[in-house]
Amino acid sequence: MKRLSFVLLAAVLLLTPSCDFMKSINPFGKKAREAEALRQQQEAFRIADSIRVAKERQAEAERIRQAELAMEAEEQARAKTGYHVIVGSFLTPEYADAWLEHIKGFGYDAQLVYMNGGRWHLVSAQVFPDLHKAWNALGSVQDRIDGDAWVYRPE
Repeated sequence: MKRLSFVLLAAVLLLTPSCDFMKSINPFGKKAREAEALRQQQEAFRIADSIRVAKERQAEAERIRQAELAMEAEEQARAKTGYHVIVGSFLTPEYADAWLEHIKGFGYDAQLVYMNGGRWHLVSAQVFPDLHKAWNALGSVQDRIDGDAWVYRPE
């Protein structure tokens, strides 16, 4: 009899479902499970959206950087071609920047031109496609801004 009750108890324990199984089929916990699944789905969407926004911002920053590089390359190419009427040459970049802003105040399309591998910072008041036009403008620049202005063509 003891043995039969032991076998019967073992059979009942083995055949009864676990608590997790009972919870999964419980109709009263269905709403909580659906709510949790919905919350997890919303969290996944939020994370995916954050990643998308971050990638868009990164792509926009890269586009801006590429545009700035293109403008800089264009400006450098423009500075390397033509004849410049130089109104100042500086070893100190801060002085060159200050003089550049001063020359722009006169209404010139001033720019910096570098000489000797960037050691000298030249302030160009104007740039011309040919030497004749540069020499013609040199006199007015010398009268208006600086009597020591000169013409320079980058190599």
